[in-house]
Amino acid sequence: MADHASASIVINAKPATVMAAIADIAAYPTWVGQIEQTEILEVGPAGRPKRARFRVNAGIAKDEFVNDYTWHDDAKVTWTLVEGQAMSAQDGSYTLRDLGEGQTEITYDLTVELKIKIPGLLRRKVQSGIVDAALKDLKKHVES
Repeated sequence: MADHASASIVINAKPATVMAAIADIAAYPTWVGQIEQTEILEVGPAGRPKRARFRVNAGIAKDEFVNDYTWHDDAKVTWTLVEGQAMSAQDGSYTLRDLGEGQTEITYDLTVELKIKIPGLLRRKVQSGIVDAALKDLKKHVES
């Protein structure tokens, strides 16, 4: 069964600055708490990652997986799971909305289906925590 989580945050930066940080997947291990390692496997025509491998440690679950990315300028990025050890599906997106005056609202949507059996309440709590932490890590990274 797939679980979905979504949250938003406002970052004091323009959308292009925020999207540049999101697109710099190689730097994720330096500022994203759960990500231990990344590898860009393929770069798209605009120079942004098209396919990337991740090794994560989300407390109760560790995983290594590959995602494919689709970039929509500085407005949105979507991704989908290509292969994973603990996940059978993952679809996510960051949607950026320019609020003016150097502020951007970022909405993170994540839907994940795990191969391993974890009680539903715990799965949803972990996933919501991952989404919340990712937004807070992004805000701290961009605003620092």
